Amino acid sequence: MQKTSRASASPYKYGIAGAGAVSRSLIGGLPGTTLGPVSGVSYRVASRIANTLSGGFAARVADELDRAPAILFHSSPEQRDALVEMLERACINWSGKPLVFCDCAINPVIMERFRGKGASIALARHFEIPGYLIVEGTAPALNVALRLADELKLKVIEIAEGTADGFAAAITLGTGALTPLIDSAATLLRASGIRDTEAPRIVAALFQRTAAEYAHSGKQSWDWYLKQPEAQELEAQIEAAASPLGPLLRHLLLYGFKLYGKHRETARALDNKKARPDPAGLSV
Repeated sequence: MQKTSRASASPYKYGIAGAGAVSRSLIGGLPGTTLGPVSGVSYRVASRIANTLSGGFAARVADELDRAPAILFHSSPEQRDALVEMLERACINWSGKPLVFCDCAINPVIMERFRGKGASIALARHFEIPGYLIVEGTAPALNVALRLADELKLKVIEIAEGTADGFAAAITLGTGALTPLIDSAATLLRASGIRDTEAPRIVAALFQRTAAEYAHSGKQSWDWYLKQPEAQELEAQIEAAASPLGPLLRHLLLYGFKLYGKHRETARALDNKKARPDPAGLSV
């Protein structure tokens, strides 16, 4: 008689190791019928999670997660260490077991500890743009993360393993780090006489157009990719922006010239005019 694998024998797809608002993570969008044992830092917590998920059943001990073909992990930062310790103490055959960390930050050291036990590791989290799921990892856990995306009807953005911090830096550069620049541009528009209510709309349209042109043409959409700007005009704009925005504008212009290897004469002129020391503490 052929031996049945634990995955094919299981009536459900996922076990849950959870703490915090699990139902608001991607786990909360899964069909309740796909969920099995739910383990938390206590049986009471596990019961509450199972109830909010409308699926699965509370496990009295984390050992019950061994019955699940794959384990999905979500925790708030405050409870993460306790949940990890509970999972590490559990009697689970980790050999090839998929462990997917869902919508939560996890230390690479922790992932390595589970890999050392034989687990297959993947990360899955919602993207800042609705309708997408970011996944990272290796099979078979990666296959589980891809299946999650399919079940949640989300498009996949798969990043190379170990590049999550660099990917996050790109997101920060395009979101939180960009907001002060948008706000500064709106401030300059208001100082030019644009109405308070109109300035944000104008500046938002400018940034949207820039992003759309970059999506179409890449670096060639840069205003000065072919046409050399006049250093005198740029210098007047820098002076009008004043401190601390002026030095920042100079820094960004010089960065663009250096990044694209363009217009060395203009760059040299702007660099020579740079006040020393830089009032904004910026240098190129």
